[in-house]
Amino acid sequence: MSFLFGKKKTPAELLRENKRMLDKSIRDIERERQGLQTQEKKLIAEIKKSAKQGQMGAVKVMAKDLIRTRHQIEKFYKLKSQLQGVSLRIQTLKSTQAMGEAMKGMTKAMGQMNRQMNLPSLQKIMQEFERQNEKMEMVSEVMGDAIDDALEGDEEED
Repeated sequence: MSFLFGKKKTPAELLRENKRMLDKSIRDIERERQGLQTQEKKLIAEIKKSAKQGQMGAVKVMAKDLIRTRHQIEKFYKLKSQLQGVSLRIQTLKSTQAMGEAMKGMTKAMGQMNRQMNLPSLQKIMQEFERQNEKMEMVSEVMGDAIDDALEGDEEED
């Protein structure tokens, strides 16, 4: 029946959609805030103009409107900040999920490598390596002693 209602979305798709909606909301809030700031500047200009003309009643009304506008601008700043915080949490979730997926893949790969590794064969190889290494050291030591003896003999003749 799920094919009738569409395919179920993965958590990654849901995160992407929600982040997109949050980003759009943040842009809308920013646009509204900028509009209110423009309105605030106009109100300030009108208040100055009315004050010069001596219309104190109008100045008081516009001053109250200016205060309301400033409070609204402040609310938009707070709302934008909260939405950015949620967006950051979503991004953190996405990163955590990606890290979990990577760790899952690495765990599988390490398991496969461990299964393929033949411990007795590896021990045998290491023992043979150790033997050959010791043999090479002994040959190198004998050669070094022989060269030293030969060089000492040359020095005595001189």
